[in-house]
Amino acid sequence: MHCLWITRQDPRSADSGDLIYTLGLLRALARTSRAEITVLAHRGGGSSGEIDGIRWVLPAEVPGKSPLSLLSDLPSDAHRLGNPAMRHALRKLLDEHEFDRVVIDQAACGWALDDLPDDLPVLYIAHNHEAVVRTEVAASNDGSLPFRLALKRDAANYARLERRLCSVADTITAITPRDESNFRAEFPEKTYLELTPGYEGDIPANDPDPITAETPRTVVLAGTFEWLAKRRNLESFLSAADGCFPKAKIHFQVVGKSDPAYFESLAKRHPWAKFDANVPSMEPFLKDARIGLIPEALGGGFKLKALDYIFRGLPLAAVEPALSGLPLTPGSGALAAATTEALAEAVCDRIDDLDFLNRAASEALSHCRDAFHWQKRGEALAKVL
Repeated sequence: MHCLWITRQDPRSADSGDLIYTLGLLRALARTSRAEITVLAHRGGGSSGEIDGIRWVLPAEVPGKSPLSLLSDLPSDAHRLGNPAMRHALRKLLDEHEFDRVVIDQAACGWALDDLPDDLPVLYIAHNHEAVVRTEVAASNDGSLPFRLALKRDAANYARLERRLCSVADTITAITPRDESNFRAEFPEKTYLELTPGYEGDIPANDPDPITAETPRTVVLAGTFEWLAKRRNLESFLSAADGCFPKAKIHFQVVGKSDPAYFESLAKRHPWAKFDANVPSMEPFLKDARIGLIPEALGGGFKLKALDYIFRGLPLAAVEPALSGLPLTPGSGALAAATTEALAEAVCDRIDDLDFLNRAASEALSHCRDAFHWQKRGEALAKVL
């Protein structure tokens, strides 16, 4: 089977959740030896390393954002990804090769639909249910009126493109059960495959080291803080914790990929929290903590950092929607709350409950140990293709 895979960017230098997910799927599918894969994408930063069974076509760098996208019926991401260099490369590939399948990886790559032949079967890999997520993000923003209007227009364009993708595709993959349910509600006749991420790191065979009274009273939030939704989630939690965290003398550590100036501005507003941007490794920050935080009320998708926390022995504290896709019971396998405010209070209440923290960490590790192998994702994807 010869498969054309269209994605945003060469993921081999993966440094964000969407690239890690794409790279994991590509590697897992290639390892099955059941597909010959041609990847069409933009060049990434420092991409290196070949993968057996994959050919890379990388005609251009990802262009910057343009105000001209406001005049397009495509969402801004799709407008800049579907630039002339990429459209020319796609047409050339279709002219020169016979493909059995095309995979459109992320809604923003729906720009390619205009150039695909009607008889080429399409599989859509959804990273989010964009109509839901983008609408929620637009509604939550309190910026200037022009900015809010631009977000609402972009959300409407994303919803329109996503509906078109789902209409054309015969198979839709979803990253969480919640996303699959939303897709099924509008497109019940499609074939669906739930594809939660796998995990590339070491998975411990035994229970994690116990959390003790000597373990620093630190709550860590790791992640990428570049997308507006991620920043909104962080800012919302900081506001919610402003009263109770300093009072409870909890050390709050935020670490991950971010513009340093953004973290500096947050540090001035919330001096009780610590912010470290673009560190070489998150391992030291995860090692010296009692709780791993997932406060994403906005943004949808699967929270990859949950697996980093779990397989390092950290109990999770999360808003309930962020646990979608994890085989955990809120309240026992993870500390969960319905709102950001309730989550901040719950963390303060439980930070010294060592029995609960150790029990939750052990239960989460037990339930997740065999649930996130990339090999199984590759086999399932090869079968549906």
